[in-house]
Amino acid sequence: MRLPISFRWCVFAIAAVAITVVWGAYAQVARELLDGQTREAVAKAEIMVRAFAKSTHRAVHEVDITLRSLALEFGENGLPGIRNFLDQTLYDPTLIHHFTVLDADGTVLLRSEGPGGRANERDEAAFTFHQGTGRDLMHIGTPFPGTTGGGPLLRLSRRLTDGDGGFAGIVIANIDPDILAEFYQQANLGPQGVVTLIGMDRIIRARGASRGVEAVGFAIPQSRLWDELARSLAGVYWQESQTDGVLRAFAYRLVESYPLVATVGVAQVDIEAGVADLRNTLFLLAAILTVSILLVTLFLLVQHRTAERLRAALALNRNFLARVSHELRTPLNAILGFSEVIRDQMLGPQAGGRYADYAHDIHESGRHLLGLINDIMDLSRLQAGTLSLHREDLDVAPVVDWAFRMVAPQADAKAIRLDMHVEPGHHSVSADERALKQMLLNLLTNAVTFTPDGGRILVTVGGGADGGCRVRVTDNGIGMTPEQLHQAAEPFGQPAVHVALPGQGGGLGLSIVKSLMEAHGGRLRIDSRPGEGSQFTLEFAA
Repeated sequence: MRLPISFRWCVFAIAAVAITVVWGAYAQVARELLDGQTREAVAKAEIMVRAFAKSTHRAVHEVDITLRSLALEFGENGLPGIRNFLDQTLYDPTLIHHFTVLDADGTVLLRSEGPGGRANERDEAAFTFHQGTGRDLMHIGTPFPGTTGGGPLLRLSRRLTDGDGGFAGIVIANIDPDILAEFYQQANLGPQGVVTLIGMDRIIRARGASRGVEAVGFAIPQSRLWDELARSLAGVYWQESQTDGVLRAFAYRLVESYPLVATVGVAQVDIEAGVADLRNTLFLLAAILTVSILLVTLFLLVQHRTAERLRAALALNRNFLARVSHELRTPLNAILGFSEVIRDQMLGPQAGGRYADYAHDIHESGRHLLGLINDIMDLSRLQAGTLSLHREDLDVAPVVDWAFRMVAPQADAKAIRLDMHVEPGHHSVSADERALKQMLLNLLTNAVTFTPDGGRILVTVGGGADGGCRVRVTDNGIGMTPEQLHQAAEPFGQPAVHVALPGQGGGLGLSIVKSLMEAHGGRLRIDSRPGEGSQFTLEFAA
């Protein structure tokens, strides 16, 4: 049963499907790995932001308690009460950088440490807050440059009241934002991870990151955080950071009791880096499988081609043996049959003339058989590469004349005209003389055999395209189709259209010519069309 498509295309299709499955599986597994790593990183960020919010609340609340205590001391004992509190170090000095006390006009009444700075440090936002809605609340100011040469500081302040309950100024705790953001050092968020503390006024108060733009004091009014915060007080959103442009998943949470939002961001590049090694391993495995599939495909194709060649060779050998048996049996049958007639004198003692005719037929059959055996031996030696060639420089025209003389009787019997045209110049070839004669004789014999009565055969001798020599035999015989041409070039491969013609040879002529030309480093080219004749060209290399 013949397959609807060839074996080769079946193998290609199966290989393509296998490779598609391999890379599809790689893409699916890699995507699942990345999705799993992303879920794990986001869940970790949510845990971290909860801890960061609590840590921030504890630190800010401790500062708030300290400021409240200072405000009470001022209300009861005035400025000396604050000095006494500070002298006893009744606060956390690792948290609070220094204290500043301002009167109602903003004049500096007290600075716990460091240079004096400006005489008046009135902060309108803080004063307005404490004189209005923030009478009993702590105000968290925006970062401002410190006076000690370090980084920016945060001002956390509370209202001071006099004995009558009137506004007497503010007490300020100046803290380093890095104190609030040092939680980042404890969280393993990756090289591009970040923790940020943002005020409800949309200004960053503290930020912890391994590298990137210094973002303390940076306003982020366009962040998605505010839209998400309007929907929920805690959650997760994805965004390219406005401070450094890195795509991150941000987990956010409000800090209890204070106008602050804590965020923890994990970068997409860090998430991808977390599965990079495993993805690379999977990629390598997929590549190895792909190469293996291609190698198996190539092996199957080579094996199939080898099997096809073996089947073709076996079929050719069977056909060759069958044709050899037929060609040898025909003259042998004639020899045996006629010799039996003569031996047994079947026509009587007086039929001497008839017996002589039979002896002539036996002789002709023997010559035909000898020629057939010689052709088979020559073809066998050519195919085995054991036929020795004695090359010499030969002028082609005299060899053509010799071949014309050899086939002249057969041509004259069919009234076929033999012509030769030699193009200008001297045309010689490096060839074995016997082999050249045999090739021309075989081609002319074929031409005479398959050209009808009154036809014409032309031999043209000229130069080749590469500087060699070209000998062309053209007839106006019955011609052949491309399939018949291929069949005629095989040993004993007479096309079916020629079988009924009388006088044809054993079918080895073209095979011998083709093999001899290949042995000389040239080639035999055949052009033919049914009903229009054939053209056989011997192309010798320079």
